[in-house]
Amino acid sequence: MEFNTQNTLQDALIAHKFLIHAYGQYSIECSNEQLRALFAENQACAMQHDLKIFKIMNEKGFYPATPAAAKEVKQALKLHTDMQKMLEQNLKAK
Repeated sequence: MEFNTQNTLQDALIAHKFLIHAYGQYSIECSNEQLRALFAENQACAMQHDLKIFKIMNEKGFYPATPAAAKEVKQALKLHTDMQKMLEQNLKAK
């Protein structure tokens, strides 16, 4: 198998997805605030790199994506915003 641009980008994307998941898991399970903040910072950085890789792959046609309709995006934002508010209310109630 030839390791070309598409393979390299796919490999990088897979690696960043793993890192994003791992840093998220580490920060959830970490009791030290400084270490937790570092994991969150590393996760955010990996997410930025992941997005850059995705955009490059998308532009080259290696990772086609169909944009969601504006109505669907609005619905998803509302759903997740409502869920976040409900979670925060539940945490305050405890």
